[in-house]
Amino acid sequence: MGKYYEAALIDSADGIQFKVYSSSHPKGFIIAKPKYIPCGTLDLVGLKKRFLFGKCMFRFNLFNKKESVEKNLAAIRKKFPYYIYECKKHRNWFLGVPEGKVEKFYDTKKGFQELLKVPVEDLDPYLKAVREMTGILNDAGISNENLGISHSTLLGNYTPGKSDMDILIFGIENGWKAVKHLETRSHPALKWKSEQDWARYFRDRIVSEVYSEQEYAKNMARKRDDGFIDGNVFSLFCIEEGKGWYNWEEEHEPLGTVKISGTVKDARYSIVRPGFYELENTKILEGHKEVPVKRIVTWARPFALQAKEGEKVEACGLLEKVKGKEEYYQLVLGYFDTYTSDRGKKEYMKALI
Repeated sequence: MGKYYEAALIDSADGIQFKVYSSSHPKGFIIAKPKYIPCGTLDLVGLKKRFLFGKCMFRFNLFNKKESVEKNLAAIRKKFPYYIYECKKHRNWFLGVPEGKVEKFYDTKKGFQELLKVPVEDLDPYLKAVREMTGILNDAGISNENLGISHSTLLGNYTPGKSDMDILIFGIENGWKAVKHLETRSHPALKWKSEQDWARYFRDRIVSEVYSEQEYAKNMARKRDDGFIDGNVFSLFCIEEGKGWYNWEEEHEPLGTVKISGTVKDARYSIVRPGFYELENTKILEGHKEVPVKRIVTWARPFALQAKEGEKVEACGLLEKVKGKEEYYQLVLGYFDTYTSDRGKKEYMKALI
């Protein structure tokens, strides 16, 4: 299961393309989101259509009206119930692909190596920008062997100026090398998303009903994993290698939606998905009696790199009591059920800066 890393692509036996959503998976199942679904396969609503791979395809989207998301997930659950993983240990469900239903896996590292074989003068402006961005990552001390490309960049169905350029960085140490380098790097082709850019994103996605647009934009604009290179949007995904920190054998008891505050003790794993922030000096502000919250676990990419070590944070999400080798409490952000539950509009995490 090790090769099914975050942000890679999978074609299922039913012709549905999935985006892998985690670098850690339960036995026999790959946590992933549907990305493209052939028209006529399912009765879906509120989705745009694209002509891809010689077919008319639905562009699946969970950032949609709650009613549409509920109908589309119900359609998947009815016809393809095996794409829903009911996890007894989490008392929750996950989207994804059973390992036995994988038709094709797209190797992002090999794809990037193929791109490197093409002389720069033979590339179009979009792919030249990809090479320019990966060159900046080389300057950060990351070798080409630890880089990959995914999504439309890998498949060649990108739209210059519109498509996101998804670049994968393998290894947590390499991910932090990139972030630290980009925090100080000046490059004429490199531009970071402004608070105004993030404010527009907030309005389009309705990120949270309790997290102000200004707070969101201020938190997001200081990150260095999304920006523009030669006018093209790029996103950097750090891939955790090896066994990984997440333990699928632990028992999770959901205790309800709570708001907490605390100080970040360790942010090393905030760069991957799932990721976490180790906390100290925590306090439950709303929703539950006082218990010590060990960490904030993040399943949604917007919560990555959201706070630095030593910063005080505030967050709202699902409080869980976790039982494994030890017993502890954690706050979880971004489970799949947030797309159809009231908790989804309440969840947020912000550094109090």
